[in-house]
Amino acid sequence: DIGGTHLAELTLANVVFRHISTGMGTEISGHYHPKAQLAGRSRPCFLYDECRLILPAFGAYTGGLWAHDAAFGKMMSPRARAILTGQRCIVIPMPRR
Repeated sequence: DIGGTHLAELTLANVVFRHISTGMGTEISGHYHPKAQLAGRSRPCFLYDECRLILPAFGAYTGGLWAHDAAFGKMMSPRARAILTGQRCIVIPMPRR
């Protein structure tokens, strides 16, 4: 009733916006909603590398997936970083197992 359109993906200036990362090309996505732990505290985090940015979730409904999960390891480069959210953002190497 409020209007709008749904797109599976949108490309703007060679960046693809999509819900689920394909791990291909330059993209911004959500779906996995990474989280990482620092000092025993879990925080939503952004994951990024040279080609992609994966967005965190901030609500209780979407829980999140640990940044060290194998799903991220397959799509993020070895130089990937995590930006942990909170009162102060902290950038760390992407956690890996």
